[in-house]
Amino acid sequence: MAPQSGGATSPQHQQREAFIMSFNRRFALKAGLAVLIASVPIASPVFAHGPTPQKTDESVVIDAPLDRVWTVLSDFGSIAEWHPKVRAAETGKDGKSRTLTLDGGTITETLDVASKERGVVAWRLGEPNPEALAVSSYNDKLMLEANGDARTTVRWIGRFYRADTSNFPKDGQTDEAAVEAMTAYVRAGLDGLKTYVEGVPSN
Repeated sequence: MAPQSGGATSPQHQQREAFIMSFNRRFALKAGLAVLIASVPIASPVFAHGPTPQKTDESVVIDAPLDRVWTVLSDFGSIAEWHPKVRAAETGKDGKSRTLTLDGGTITETLDVASKERGVVAWRLGEPNPEALAVSSYNDKLMLEANGDARTTVRWIGRFYRADTSNFPKDGQTDEAAVEAMTAYVRAGLDGLKTYVEGVPSN
């Protein structure tokens, strides 16, 4: 068999080259597909959950003795006099319930504890109104502590649940909305109480 010229290739060599090129194309295609798949973000599932208990805990120091602060807080219906977010307050005949008028509507509250010895006034939400306050229920308490220098520390603790207790709450009725609304309400109340009590002349 005559030898092939330097520029020619054998059929076997051509087949091998064709196989290598085909293999490389398939490999490149698979590699590209793998990269494409890896680059596509996988959406994480959205896990719904029911309401979780929330809490607000705020305090203020009032330049007045405990007795003077207590005189104001022991009057369950006086909240409209010192809380800037309460436009009106109507006390029930028993003196242990009140209806508050806020900017968004009315809510009702029931007094649970009023003890000067313990320095505590505690109450809970009766009929909720998400338009007035973005919660479905709450238990609040004011705790008084004499500082020994004619000043009183008042601490307001609230525990509550969001307005929409379903797994997928509406906008404005989420846990975050409840925390924001209650924190603002409590903070405004404490600041208003301080201003009011410090403006009351001592006997």
